[in-house]
Formats: sequence, C-alpha cells, structure tokens
Amino acid sequence: MKLTDKRFWIYEIATALCLSAFSLTFYSDSIFCILLILLSNALAVAIGLIWPKNIGVLYTWLGIWGAAIGAYLVDVTLMVILNMTIHEPYPLIVVQIYLLPSFILLSGVSCFVGWIIMSKTYKRTAFKAISTALLSIIGAIGAAANINIGKNVVPFVIFIGLAIVGCVLFHKSLKDIQGKSPVDLWKLRKAKYEAWRDGKTNQVPLSGNDYLYRLRQIFPFIMVGLFIRSCALFGLFSSDQSNEWKANGLVGDVSDLYIYNDGKGIAISSLRYMDHPDTATVYLTENGGRKWDLFIELPGYGKAFNTVRINDDVYCAIQHHSAYEIEMITHEGSNWWSDYKFAKLPILFADNDSLCYAANGIFYRTDRYLKEADSIGCYSLQPANKGLAAVQNHIFGFTFYQSPGGYRLYDFTADSYIADFSCKGDVSLIKSSDNTCVILTQTGGEVESYLLDCPTGTMTKTGQFDFGMMEALRGEGGVLYSLVTKRPNTNSYILYSFDAGKTWNTQCINESNIRTYCIHNGYLYFYNQFIHTICRQKLEIKNL
Repeated sequence: MKLTDKRFWIYEIATALCLSAFSLTFYSDSIFCILLILLSNALAVAIGLIWPKNIGVLYTWLGIWGAAIGAYLVDVTLMVILNMTIHEPYPLIVVQIYLLPSFILLSGVSCFVGWIIMSKTYKRTAFKAISTALLSIIGAIGAAANINIGKNVVPFVIFIGLAIVGCVLFHKSLKDIQGKSPVDLWKLRKAKYEAWRDGKTNQVPLSGNDYLYRLRQIFPFIMVGLFIRSCALFGLFSSDQSNEWKANGLVGDVSDLYIYNDGKGIAISSLRYMDHPDTATVYLTENGGRKWDLFIELPGYGKAFNTVRINDDVYCAIQHHSAYEIEMITHEGSNWWSDYKFAKLPILFADNDSLCYAANGIFYRTDRYLKEADSIGCYSLQPANKGLAAVQNHIFGFTFYQSPGGYRLYDFTADSYIADFSCKGDVSLIKSSDNTCVILTQTGGEVESYLLDCPTGTMTKTGQFDFGMMEALRGEGGVLYSLVTKRPNTNSYILYSFDAGKTWNTQCINESNIRTYCIHNGYLYFYNQFIHTICRQKLEIKNL
C-alpha cells in the first residue's frame, strides 16, 4: 500500500473530519479554535504526503498518528504564544491537556483500524462498505453525545450529517447486492460481488445468509437504534440541563458572578491581547446567564479586586496603569467611577447599605455614586486584605503577625488586639449581625469557624472541617459562604451557613478549580470555565 493509493487518503480525510468534529463539540463557539483544529489535521496530512512512498501501510498509519499528535501539540504552543488561554471563554491550554489522552487513543484506534481495513479488503465493495459504515457509526454516536454533553448546534449538525452521508454511501457501496425489500431476503437470488481472496480479485456468489445482504436492508435502522441507545447512555452522565446552560457571549478570565431575582446578572472579566493593553470587561444578562451582552470594555485596565455586592450594586477596585480606581455597576446597565485614585489597592467592605474602604491610613464611607467620602476612623497598623467589618462603631479585621503568613485579630478603632487570637495560615472575616462577626481560619488540612461577639471580644468556635484550602467569606441574601477544597485539583465544596455562622453545612459541587460563584435564592451558581457553562445546585438545609 502506497501513499498514492486513493483508498488511504479517502480514509485519512474521513478520519481527520471525525477528529475535527469531536473537537468542535467543545470549541464550536470559537473561530480561533476551529482554525487551529483544522491546522492540526492539515499538518498531519502534509507530513504524510512527504513520507517515503514505498513504506508499509502500518508504518504509514503510525507516521500519520505521530504527525497528528505533533500538530495537536502545535495548537497548545500557538495558544500560549497568542495568549488565547485567557482571551478565550475557557482556559484552552487546560482543555488541550485534558483531551490529549483521548485524542491519542482515538487517533491510535483509527490508525490501526484503517491499516486492517486497507490491508485486508479490496478497494471497491468491502472497503467502501466498512469505511462508510464506520463513518455513519461515528456520526450517530457523536450526535448523541453532543445532545447530552456538548449542547452546541454546529457539531450536532456535523455529526448528524456524517451519520446520514455514511448511511447513503454504505447503501450505494452495496448496490450490486440484490434485494430491496424484506421479501427479497427469502428469494435467495444469485448475485456476485468483488472480494479480495488469496491476493486475487474473485467474483464471490452471494447467498441469502450473507451478512452484507441482510445488513444493507437494516443498516439505517441499526443507526437509528444506535443513536437512541447512545442518547440514553450519555444521558446517564449528563447533568440536568435545567441546571446547566451555555454561557453564550461571556468571554475572558471571569473573576466575579452575581445573579439577581429577575434573572438579571453581572459578570466581571478580563482579557489579554497580543500587542494591546490588558482589558477589563463587564457583561450583563437578563435570562439567568444564558446569554451575556458586553456592557463595558476598558482597555488598559486589569483585573477587578475586592468585589463587594451591596443590594443591587456591585463595587470593585480595578487597576489602571500604576493606580487603582473604584467602580460601581448596577444590573440595570449603569456604572459610576470614583473621582480619586489610589497608589495601593484599597480594601473594600460593606457597612449596612454603604460602601466603606481602607486606604492611606484612613477608613472611609462613601455614597452610592462614589462622589463623596467621609472619614470614619484611621489605623496605625496596616490591615490585611482578609475582610473588614464595621460593628458598633468599631472596625474589626486582621493585621499581619510575625510573618507574611501570620495574622492577628485587631480592633482598629480601639487600636488593640482581640482575645490574643492569631493564625499562621489563611483567614477570612465578615460581619454576620449587628453584634457579631464570623471568622474562618485554615491551617494545615483543617478549616475552623469562629463567632466573634464584638462588644465583649469573646470568641466561640462553631465548627471544624477537613479542608486544606478556602476562599474568602462572602455574604448574600442572609447566607454566609466560602468555597473550600481538600487538595488542589479535587472536587470543590461550598461551606455555608443560614444562621449567621452558628451552624454550617457542606455540599460537594462535583467540580474542581471553581473560581467564580455566588448564592441566590437557595441556589449556588458557578461558572465552569472548563466547558464554558453556568451551573446551579440547590443548597440543602441540614442544620436548621
């Protein structure tokens, strides 16, 4: 078998299309990814063309396999060079790494199957029948998988097209087989078809028991059955689609997500382009995150920090060149900027319905539109960016203690430490009621929760949990919560309290590396950057 043989290239092109269709299930809304996928297959074919023509079929297929894998790795390199890992809707470099074993397996199976087909069958009837049957099978299974997992129209149409075209070509490849109806199965009419036997072309008589005779009649029904069974099979592994949907229009490195009662929402993201300044972006939705529209694009601005939600408003500090500015965004589509800039990152926190922040040795309270700011105190020790709370006219938080990894609880108004409470690990503090604050600490492989009675300075331990990592405490709609994990790259859990930190619940999210999330009306919403979807889970109330 030589590379000039048409059989080889017919099968190679079909394989390349199937591999592209498989990748398009994940990448269908990104023209950049589609181009890179096509580039991978083009490079594989190009390398195959310059291969020595007298090499054996098996080694030729292995060469194409290696070329395809090499071209696939070129995708990864180009994505890093072009900064596409941040510009695209999800971290493509991670997707490529996760899919590479699947790609190698699929390519390898295709290569060896192709070798068997082309070395053991003749170029007309048998080869065409087997090739087109495989094409149809891949199309049926791919379409079923996309319905339950991919949820994209473009790859679904591609897979269905492959299945239909494969069925038609399979039927035509066996056109010399007599019998077009079930009645003909009993006539045992004599017919012949070409086959490769003992190195020669032979005219083999067809009997009523020949598998091709029967298969030609029922093959379309087999494909329909395969599609239905595949839908049922993949349905076992897919999530409830009412609780997971594509985040159309949302791109970049999404850092913050907020959902409101009427289905409206805000997402804050950042983009990085080659030869262009970093860009901060804000997106709005009116249907719970199914479709996002670009609201603001800010070239030259970096990521958003210290985001705080107060009622329907979202406040954040955004870096602009060497300074920071505070922005307020509403889900109705309005925004305001502070008139002042900060050389260092200000620490934002809420005091009832007002925004407060710490900057330049002073605590400030500002109006909703960020036009006026009044001093509410000052501090001599630098607050750690681990949460601040204004309770009973005092401001509580943490200061750095002994080392950058150590923190100590502090009353900045009284200028004194509280209960000699310190932690050499991670900490987070948030106001939970008119008189109390909730504190989470993480040391080693444990997360502990405490309730601080601010007027008396009394600390009460309320829980201990087997987690090695945690995010900052947040509060929305009467729920206090934090995202916690046992180890990196393992399932995340939501640690939450409905009673101001007195009791706690944990619930597994069954996803890892979740960074963007919020709680609304008893549901956890989070953005899965790996597959570019908004997911939600109903929170269970165990301790109330």
